[in-house]
Amino acid sequence: MPTKKQRIIGWIRAMRLHFLFAYVVLGLGGIFIGLAQFKILNSIPYALLSFAIIIIMCIGINYRDEAADWIDGYDAEIGGTGVIREGILEARPLQVSGRLLNTIAGGLAIIQIYFEPQLIYLAIPVAIMIIGSNYLTEKVTLGHELMPAFSFAATFLWVYLAQGWRLTQGTLLFFIFSFIIIFALVPYQDVGDYEADKKTGKKTLTVKLGIDKVGLFSIFIALVSLLFLYFAIYALLNP
Repeated sequence: MPTKKQRIIGWIRAMRLHFLFAYVVLGLGGIFIGLAQFKILNSIPYALLSFAIIIIMCIGINYRDEAADWIDGYDAEIGGTGVIREGILEARPLQVSGRLLNTIAGGLAIIQIYFEPQLIYLAIPVAIMIIGSNYLTEKVTLGHELMPAFSFAATFLWVYLAQGWRLTQGTLLFFIFSFIIIFALVPYQDVGDYEADKKTGKKTLTVKLGIDKVGLFSIFIALVSLLFLYFAIYALLNP
């Protein structure tokens, strides 16, 4: 029987803080790119609301993902944060908490869209991704790689658009760069879970290509992303 302290730590582990940090970094990218172009932050409260939505949404998805992967049998031996496998937490509370947090974040997002209507264009694909997150990431070919790549890039764009800044060529190119570089990193991250993912039938690019080939693939895609970064920098410096 886990102690109260162990359970608290378990909930924190299930948040996957390293992913939260990455989302915050991409969100800050939206602020910095906007400031570089327009020189002024239009609303600090809107910026804080954007980050609150992103963090709450991310925690909710991570809780749901932890539960779903366990229920589907992917993390029986390795993978995830291990809080269910170690008997610290159960799948059902994580699943319910994740859905509740996603609902709260969704409500806050609707409020922000009311004040900044241009966010609706990003909110529609993001909502589809969040509602079907576990299905899209694990049941659809390349979903495991494409969905995280889009979610990180969308974080950058959400914080940017929430300031009312217009979408420029440089911003769009940086969005594409963010998408591609994350798409390159996800397969590399899965190398440690290769044997377990292969055994459980998880549809990851690492399983499909194998460790050697996926390493070369990730390097190639990362190099391609640099082209978009160069184009983005050029566009930002030459508006």
